[in-house]
Amino acid sequence: MTGTLAGTPMGPVGTPGAGGRVLDFKRRSAPPRRRRPSFLRSLLRPLTMALALVALPLGAGVWVLTSGRFDLRQVIVEGGEGQGQRVSAAWIERALAPYQGKNLVLMPLSELVERLHRNPWIDTVEVEKELPDGLRVAFTERRPVALLLRQGALAYADAEGRPIAPITSPQEADKARRDGLLMVSFSHPLLRSGGVSRAIAVAGELGRVEPDWAAHLSRIEVLGEEDFRLYTGALPFPLLVRSGEVSDKAARLGKLLPELMTRYPEIEAVDLRFSRRIVVQPAASPQSGNGVGPQAIF
Repeated sequence: MTGTLAGTPMGPVGTPGAGGRVLDFKRRSAPPRRRRPSFLRSLLRPLTMALALVALPLGAGVWVLTSGRFDLRQVIVEGGEGQGQRVSAAWIERALAPYQGKNLVLMPLSELVERLHRNPWIDTVEVEKELPDGLRVAFTERRPVALLLRQGALAYADAEGRPIAPITSPQEADKARRDGLLMVSFSHPLLRSGGVSRAIAVAGELGRVEPDWAAHLSRIEVLGEEDFRLYTGALPFPLLVRSGEVSDKAARLGKLLPELMTRYPEIEAVDLRFSRRIVVQPAASPQSGNGVGPQAIF
């Protein structure tokens, strides 16, 4: 039995005819079902990571703050050499001894700096932590340039006229003078700022023309911004001078000195602050109790 299907010849029943084909239809299988992720698992994973990120640094921090590995054991001192050595490394170590064995990480550096500044000879100080167990201390000393006479007491002073430390004995004062420190006093406290450096400059002016007078200077009194009274062991009287004019006037006085010493048995003071004259103040007469008046010498 033969027939046709949609214009296609068919052979025997169920047999495709020559030149014909049968399409093989396959039913599409159902897509595989995906398992939905567990809500608890999706929540625990970032939570675990967050806890790890927090716990690890926290644990490390607790270890650093409690471990003896970070206790202070050594203090390295730099500075002070060749500056008079008034502050020794041993003094620095003794000052910081109460901090030995304490946790270096927790140690407040500002407290250490304040403690070291209790020494009046320390000018600048820097403290650095060197983990795990060290401190590095670098400091400079204050440099005395004069002896400050104030209310009958002597103290070391810097170039700005600021007192550093008191002189506690006559022997210490004598040693300071032998070391070349000049005694400076002030007629008014307001003159102290910068007055020491100006006084030293005046001493330098005197030394350029009369080095012996300058070498025996024992005291300079600051009278004003530019006026000074000089006391020197090389002369039996003080000199009143003005800064910037000492050299010329001292040279003129040196030439007149033999005549002055002959004319006046005692001289109260010699004033070199005038532009064209030297004013001599004789000492008071024992008979009258009064001076004979200033004498101008041209």
